[in-house]
Amino acid sequence: MKVYLCLLFVVYINSLAAQQSIIQINDTLTAHRYEFSALAKWHNKILLVPQDRRNVIDSIYFIDSSEIEQSLQKNTIAAHTAFAIKNLKHVGPRKDSLYINNVLLKKYDGFEASVVKDDTIFFSLEADTSFCYLVKGIIDGHTRSVNILPDTMHIPNTYPIDNAGYESLALLPGKDSLIAFFECNKDVETARAFMFGTNLKGTAKPVEWQRPLYFRITDAYAVNDSQLVGINRLFTNQAYPYERDAYIQCENLSTVEKQITNGGAIDTCFNQLVKLTITNNKINWQPYAFISLADVDNYEGLVPFDKGVLIVVDGEPGNNPCKLVYMPLK
Repeated sequence: MKVYLCLLFVVYINSLAAQQSIIQINDTLTAHRYEFSALAKWHNKILLVPQDRRNVIDSIYFIDSSEIEQSLQKNTIAAHTAFAIKNLKHVGPRKDSLYINNVLLKKYDGFEASVVKDDTIFFSLEADTSFCYLVKGIIDGHTRSVNILPDTMHIPNTYPIDNAGYESLALLPGKDSLIAFFECNKDVETARAFMFGTNLKGTAKPVEWQRPLYFRITDAYAVNDSQLVGINRLFTNQAYPYERDAYIQCENLSTVEKQITNGGAIDTCFNQLVKLTITNNKINWQPYAFISLADVDNYEGLVPFDKGVLIVVDGEPGNNPCKLVYMPLK
């Protein structure tokens, strides 16, 4: 079944990022309940992955890259196709636990990140049972389905922050490895990313941070085996300062605010792209491109596209519409 995108262009200039083209979804996929948490790429298609397992049928959505290119050039309509996710079973009185084949994840909280290798798709999942899991499936273009496999791998716990997990998952192709980034990386003693073989066998390899990165990492993609691009996001408002406070607890606020650019402050929202570099098993970072200070711009997904990136707003918190943005990079 196909649904459609209509494109609306909004252009602005700032010191780090040039223009952005905002793609508005003018159908039911704009609903904030989808909480699009990840973008991925499969051959010539872009994948939109919803997080919310409570209100959304188990599907992910595919957009042909040529459709997006034409839409960006001519403001035409681009088509979506839904792929059903198979081998999942929701259980419990609130349907908030999940069987993946024979593995039970209690209080499953949705898909958080995704990446594709050939026809194999990997997801990170949040669950109360053992915090976060990696799972994988096979994309079948003929049946328009994603068949989840029994292979699962637990990602080690890091910070004890409510509703926080591994929101970023990238493929390092030369190493045939995945790297998962936790949302919070506020000190070098506790913060860790973890690397896994794509067969999801063996043990996770920790990767340390060379210096703190305050605020969340909500998604990332690999440029090569040692360089990545990620979304760095601060969310706060008067009604909900708790996420911000949990992420920078016990930190020096003057030091924290030095990482905010373009007029942002510790009491405002902030979005930027960062470059991540892995050297000698340590992660360093630097600012790459400013995105937004708007509290409605909760960017949760990132994928390279053309001469820039596609990023997705998940619509939460609040009742904000989901939206897809193309941002060219210098």
